Amino acid sequence: MDRGVIASPGIIQRLPQGFKMERSLSPEELRYYIMYWDKVVIPGNNLVYIGLPDEDILIQSGAIERPKVGFSGSFGGDQVTDAILSCQSLVAKELVKDKSVDWVIHQLGSECSFPNGYNQRRNIIRVDLASILPVPDKDTNIYEILEFKENRKDELKNLHNHLDSLYELVLTAPDSELAAKKSMSELASVISDLTVVTAEKFTKTRKFDLSTELNLSGKDIAIGMASGSLIDFFALGMDIPLATIAGAIISTIKVTSKATSTFQPAAHNSKLAYLSTAINDGLVV
Repeated sequence: MDRGVIASPGIIQRLPQGFKMERSLSPEELRYYIMYWDKVVIPGNNLVYIGLPDEDILIQSGAIERPKVGFSGSFGGDQVTDAILSCQSLVAKELVKDKSVDWVIHQLGSECSFPNGYNQRRNIIRVDLASILPVPDKDTNIYEILEFKENRKDELKNLHNHLDSLYELVLTAPDSELAAKKSMSELASVISDLTVVTAEKFTKTRKFDLSTELNLSGKDIAIGMASGSLIDFFALGMDIPLATIAGAIISTIKVTSKATSTFQPAAHNSKLAYLSTAINDGLVV
C-alpha cells in the first residue's frame, strides 16, 4: 500500500483580525516529505495562494501534488482566514476516505491545529521519536531523491512497517517494558541501515523528529483494554533509549497520554496526525 501525506504549505498564525504568514515550507521540509512518503499532497486555494520553493519542478517531477481548493463568492476579514486555514482539512477529509492509500495529515511544530468543523478534543497517546529520520539538505536535486526512493524503496517501506508495529504495540500491550524490546531492536536496526545508505548517497543530511498521535478509540485497541488504563499508564510519560544511530545523536522514544485537538475526519484511523521538526544541531556533513 502506498503511503500519502497531506501537508500545509506553511505555518499560518490566526490574528484577532486576519492572519500572519510566518513562512512557507522550507526546501529541506519539502525534501523530508518527498523522501518518506509515496504521495505528497500540499493543497492551495484561489484566494491567497502560498507558493513553495522550486514548486514548478516539484510538480513536473511528480514529487508533489498541489490541488487548488476553489472558493466562490465574496470573502473578507476572518472569512479569508478561515478559508485559508481550512484548505488542508478540506482536502484531507476526502483523501482519508481512500483506503487504498495510507493517508496521514501532517503539520510542522509541536502541536496540531485544525479549524472549526474539523477539530475534536480527545484523549490520545503520543509517540515522539527524537533525531530519527535522515533527510538530504536543501540543495539536493529532487530527481536524486526520487531515484534514491526507487532504489531504496524496500528500506523505506520497512521503516514504515516497523513504525506501524511499534504504534500497535503501544496501543495494545503496555507493560513495564512497553512489551517492545524486540520491536525496538528491529526498529533501531532499520533506522541505522537507512541512515548509512542515506549518508552514502547524500553528502549532507539533517535529522528530523517524528511525532505520531494515536487513536485510543480505534480498531487497534486490544479487546478488554480500557483506554483509561492506557491514559493512566502513560500519564507521566515514558522515555525509552532507542539506539545510537550512526553517529553521536542518541535517539529516544517518548510515549505520553494527553488531551489534545485532533483531526475529526480521521476519528476511525489508528494514526490521527503526524508532527515533525528539523533538529537544528543535527547537520551531518
